[in-house]
Amino acid sequence: MAEKIVFKLKDPQKGVTPSNQKETLIFLIYNFGYFEQTEKTPTNKKGKKYIPLKYSTGLSIKPCFWNSWPHCRAKQTSQFEYEDFNTSLDDFQNGAKKVYREMKNEGLKVTPESLKQRLIVKFSGGIEPGNINLNQYIDKFIEDITTGNRLFEGRKYKTSTLKNFKGFKSQFKEFQTSTNRKYDFENITIDFYDKFVKFFNDKNYSPNTIGRHIKNLKTIMRAAREQGLHKNYEIDRKKFRTIKVEVNNIYLNLQELKQLTELDLTDYPNLALARDMFLIGCYTAQRFSDYSRIKKENIRALENGRKVIDLTQRKTGERVIIPIKPELELILEKYDYSTPKIYEQKLNKLIKEVAEQAGIDETITIESTKGGMKYEKRFQKYELISSHTCRRSACSNMYLAGIPSIDIMRISGHRTEKIFLSYINVTKEETAQNLSQHPYFNTNLRAVK
Repeated sequence: MAEKIVFKLKDPQKGVTPSNQKETLIFLIYNFGYFEQTEKTPTNKKGKKYIPLKYSTGLSIKPCFWNSWPHCRAKQTSQFEYEDFNTSLDDFQNGAKKVYREMKNEGLKVTPESLKQRLIVKFSGGIEPGNINLNQYIDKFIEDITTGNRLFEGRKYKTSTLKNFKGFKSQFKEFQTSTNRKYDFENITIDFYDKFVKFFNDKNYSPNTIGRHIKNLKTIMRAAREQGLHKNYEIDRKKFRTIKVEVNNIYLNLQELKQLTELDLTDYPNLALARDMFLIGCYTAQRFSDYSRIKKENIRALENGRKVIDLTQRKTGERVIIPIKPELELILEKYDYSTPKIYEQKLNKLIKEVAEQAGIDETITIESTKGGMKYEKRFQKYELISSHTCRRSACSNMYLAGIPSIDIMRISGHRTEKIFLSYINVTKEETAQNLSQHPYFNTNLRAVK
């Protein structure tokens, strides 16, 4: 039997629309002629059962970006960095063939299991599978995402994500020092979870910060499990949850956006530019990384003549088409339909000054939790405004305008309604006022006699 290597998806998700698909692992399937004797049957006259190697590459992809047989590679699309991804698959394929030849040259009997163990050694930094521990794997995981050997949705991990994993590594080591114990794969239990959370509470950390570290640990544990390094399923238990609390993030309503627009900043060009950039975000519902790179070529007209912004989101690879409001067009016209350049950090600083001058100074009470204790703190609204306020403002204002959630999500690029709804910062008072104008609350029903 000739040697043959193919790549297959763990879960092809047939019948699932691309927007609802989730990333799935890719397995390397290596048929190299290994077989075991079985009983002879009319359909198997030789009594041979060929058994291939099945090896998890650790790479994941959405099925909509995958070309199945005979290509077995990522599709060529602008929505996915397929070149680096396919190069990684080539490395796995060439590596598997090289290890197979080495074992044959050493006179070893090659079985799917023995070949798998050698591949784990090769692709795990030279550490024997039985000897690699959790701390060593964390180091290897971070090294791989730093060098690009491990990708996320076909892309290199963002610098901020890499920073988060490095932060987790530091905290995990500090935790082990404080408990005078080294934790390995099998030690990550519910008991560990309780101690780990207490460790952060004692340091007065917020729930969302604690949750981020737990999420990173679960990601690393799952990656190691997929590579066959442990069989610990404790992290999948309900109690081993990623802590997350809703943050009282503010949004600006249409009146407040009008106040920003009408503010005369003729003598302050830096503030005017920051104001314009902020408003572009408020009318597009995009992240700063997306609305800050709108260019003339992203603008096109629909069949009805209305202009839209057509772009692919950097973080998710999702294509979004955003209708251009008249207020937005006036700003884009000013910059020849290409957003001006400004650093996000500078925008966050300047927009607070702009909002203060515009009189957006409502007192906001923020509840927070640190170290397991609840606190309250009061702010002037302009102090809380940042580039991320744009996305929340856009979603909330469209929601109040009666645009269906599913349509807003197609503009904002949110993948699930649960995440989308967390961006709607509408008060009960605003909801009641909005609903009071609905026909349901304004139609006289015939009294029952």
